[in-house]
Amino acid sequence: MESRMFKWLSLVVFASMIPLAAFAQMQFPPQRDQTIRAQISGGGGSGKCTFEVNIDGAADIEIRGSEGRLRWVGGGGMSWRRLQCNQPLPRNPRNFRFSGVDGRGSQTLTQNPSNNNGVVVIRLDDPQKGAENYTGDIYWDGDNSGNNGGNNGGNGGWNGGNGNRNPVSACQNAIRNQAGSRSSGDIQFSSSVNTDRAGNVTVVQGVANAQGRGRGGYYQYSCVVRSNGSVGDVRYTPINEY
Repeated sequence: MESRMFKWLSLVVFASMIPLAAFAQMQFPPQRDQTIRAQISGGGGSGKCTFEVNIDGAADIEIRGSEGRLRWVGGGGMSWRRLQCNQPLPRNPRNFRFSGVDGRGSQTLTQNPSNNNGVVVIRLDDPQKGAENYTGDIYWDGDNSGNNGGNNGGNGGWNGGNGNRNPVSACQNAIRNQAGSRSSGDIQFSSSVNTDRAGNVTVVQGVANAQGRGRGGYYQYSCVVRSNGSVGDVRYTPINEY
């Protein structure tokens, strides 16, 4: 009897530690978006932009025309170092390419500007402790209409005229809106996020921590994000409130 009771208590203690472990490497608070204006020099012929940022965790780099935006996904701090281009990124670049140059983690092209109304999105993921500089290059031969002009001020802005956006960011924004009705405090998302894409929808799942009004807790969240950027089936359920 005592042996069974001990095993049961051990399982309870272990289960209660799972949400805490998910946030063991997380630093607070979440970072606000950071924008930068590219330094333009040269021009004509093929195009190129070089970015350099410093991150501790995970972040998305978005480049549109002669502007850059750094969006926090999880972990610690982030900051721009530079964005240099020989011409603005066109809305519909021909033969667009991306190359990760430096950084100990991963760099992944998640949105091609030709399919995202002129906005390129690159996910940076730094799994190790401490901040790291990341450098990358984007290249193009010119847009399909033969016009190398930029796309600043075009229809739709950063999220694209067709409503496209990063599904993780879209889901987490929806969670912030839903949780705002429950608490006036901050919400921090774990950098570990699961995404499962099927056809025109992406299912996003993760863990968040919310604090405010003298209470807080860990929550499991999920969303269904459609290809047009709309978010549905938003769920935000407690794992361990305190």
